[in-house]
Formats: sequence, structure tokens, C-alpha cells
Amino acid sequence: MNKYLLWIGGLLILGYVIYYFFFKTMLVLGQPAPYFQSVDMHGQAIDLNQFKGKYLLIDFWGSWCLPCRKENQLMVMMYEKYKNKPFKTAAGIEFLSVALDVSNEEALTAIEQDGLIWPNHIIEHNQLNSQLAKLYNVSFIPMKYLIGPDQIIMLSNPNIHDLDDFLAYQVLKN
Repeated sequence: MNKYLLWIGGLLILGYVIYYFFFKTMLVLGQPAPYFQSVDMHGQAIDLNQFKGKYLLIDFWGSWCLPCRKENQLMVMMYEKYKNKPFKTAAGIEFLSVALDVSNEEALTAIEQDGLIWPNHIIEHNQLNSQLAKLYNVSFIPMKYLIGPDQIIMLSNPNIHDLDDFLAYQVLKN
């Protein structure tokens, strides 16, 4: 009898783990971006509404995540490429890095080492259990969302190439 209970308990735990990591609903194209309020790395208030009218790329990452750190180099190139470009339907683009870290020091060191030069950085503790990670259904990193000027999700976790293609298409042609 105990053997069967252990099997059933094990299967329930396995089912929950599979659901959590593979079937947790991701925010998708066309959904309104979840509203957030937080404090940036300088102690200033930051919220979704201050980016209205612009594209907003939210990048969830961590100083301890090697794929994130490698991708940061590409993010810097994307920022340099698009930061001053005129867009067809937006007044520009802003990048917002959300570091899901254990300590501010580790995140600040990584921001400096990786050359993340955009002004908007939030450091969230508790890693994937942080408030913003839960709000945006982040179950792994790196993860990105491109929010449109009307605060609708335009891209959910795009790779760098898809993001570049989308933004290149949105740039105002002269």
C-alpha cells in the first residue's frame, strides 16, 4: 500500500514540475502588458506608463546566468543600433533590464562589466520568484518581451534575430 502511495505522490510531483516548466502560460502577442511599478537601481520609481508611446524591450536576466551574460553583448549592439532610430508608430525604443539576482552588488557588477549602457535597470531579489518575474510569467532566463507603444505585447521571448527583424521593419524609412 505504501509503495502505491509513493508512486502516486511521485507522479503528482512530476506532473506539477512538468506543468510548471513546460505548460505555464506565457504572455503572448496581442495581450496587454501587465502593469508594473518598481524601483530602479538608483532608487527612482519606474512603471510601465512612463514608456507609453515608445517600444519597450523588457529583458529578464541574471548575473549568474551564462547564456544571459553572452546575450548581453548582443543586447548592447541592439541598443546602439536602434536607440536613436525613428519608428513608424512609436516615439523610439527603451530597454529595461530586470536582473533576477540574489544581491545588488552582483547585478551592478555585471551591468558594468557587460556595458549595459541604457538607463533603465531594475534589480529584483528572489530570482524567478520575484514580483516582476511572477507578473510576466518568467520561468527561465534569458527571457524578453517587446511591448508596443500602446502597451500591447508585440513579441514574446523573441530571439535576437527575430527582434532585429521586427525592429528593422518598424524603422521609419526616409
